[in-house]
This record gives sequence, C-alpha cells and structure tokens, in this order.
Amino acid sequence: MLKNILTFYRNPYADFNTGKNETIKERLTLFKKAFVFGFCSCFIIVVFKLMVIEEILQSKFNISISEDLHNTWKEFEARNSPLDAFLKISIIAPFSEEILFRLPLITKSPFLRLAIFLGWVDFLFPELCNFKFLSWSYGIILLIILVGILVSEKITDQNYQTIFQRKNYNYMCWGLTIAFGLVHIYNYTPLNWSFVYLYPFYVLPQFVYGVVLSYLAIRYNSLLWPFLLHLTINSTSQIHKFLTDLF
Repeated sequence: MLKNILTFYRNPYADFNTGKNETIKERLTLFKKAFVFGFCSCFIIVVFKLMVIEEILQSKFNISISEDLHNTWKEFEARNSPLDAFLKISIIAPFSEEILFRLPLITKSPFLRLAIFLGWVDFLFPELCNFKFLSWSYGIILLIILVGILVSEKITDQNYQTIFQRKNYNYMCWGLTIAFGLVHIYNYTPLNWSFVYLYPFYVLPQFVYGVVLSYLAIRYNSLLWPFLLHLTINSTSQIHKFLTDLF
C-alpha cells in the first residue's frame, strides 16, 4: 500500500479513474488496506509527537500544544449532546470536508462545481450564508448535495476527463491535500504563535489521511469511497473515546 500511495502522490493524474472496472470485493479489499495504512502511519506519527515534541515543549517551556486540542474538544462537548457530537464528527464533518477537498478532483459536472463553490464560500465566509459549520441546517444542505452527487454520478459518463490537464491537476491535488492538513490546525486554537512552526507536525496525521482519501477519490472517480473511509476513521476515534469515558 505504501508503494501505491507514493506512486500516486508523485503523479495523481495518472491514477484518475483507473479502478473503474474493479469489483466491489476488490474495492473493499483496497478500502481495508487504506484504513490499516492510514491508522498505522498516524499511530507512529502521534507516538513520535507525544514522546518527542510534546516532551521537549513540556520539559523546556512548560507548555503543551496537545492540551489545546483537548480543551477544544471539551468546549465542543459542552455545546453538544453525545449523540449530536458523534453525528457531527462522524458524518457531517467528513462529508463537508470531502466536498471541499476531494470533490474538485473528480468532476467536470456543472452541478458538482457549483456544490464545491458554495461549500468554499460557506467555509471561508460563513457570515454570508449564516449556516454554522457542523449544525443540523448545514447537514440538511449537505444531504441535498449528496443526493445530487449520487444522481450525477449515475447519469454521467464515468470516462470523462478531469477538469484540468496533468500538470495543473497534480498541483490542485497537492494543494488540496496540504490545505486539508493545515485547516486542522484550527483544532489547536488558541494558537501559540511562538511555536507556530510546530503545528504542521501536529496535523501530519490529517495530511497522511488526506493523501489516502485523495487516492481513493481519484482512483474511483467518486466521492463515495473517500467519504466512507473518512466516516470510518472519525467513527472509530469517537467510539474509542466513548468506550474510554464509559469504562
């Protein structure tokens, strides 16, 4: 799987729609490999982060960036019931992020390009739409978009080409993957600007998952598989946290 990911990231354009003839069984096998690869890679990164970076920060400067993430999560829990928190983190957040960061990679459809545009407008300028990110109203809008995407994928020829040619397409993929990782720095607010150069290391797990999710989206020219993997990743962490709190 590592070889596939490295080959893919050197030239994402070459993988576009290469899995169109794969069976469901083959796709599920790759799905499982992608999940295991992402989980193991991120586990190694997190262990390094906690044992090296956090240890240095705490021993030399008496600060903890990971504690900021913990505090952000506690604030989120205080504003939401356990069920709301689970649904928002496991379903609404993955789908909204897939629209923003993976959907641009797979379509020339005017409908889907409009969905992408509206998603970025709401993400960058939420006051214009007055929809709160991770709210139920936001989720309903996303559900409508999901139905449109599924219908569009059924009626559109899946052999169409990407919105850009090779060079620009690869730049777009790399840019969206990096942006996907960096946007998760928001989870660590308020930022400690004296150590802002360390935050990219803290979101390396999201960068790894961004590469894997982009790989699935481009390989199958579909939002379905990256969304299911994203949902699985977030749900696994939420279930683990629930069980840890319970026992």
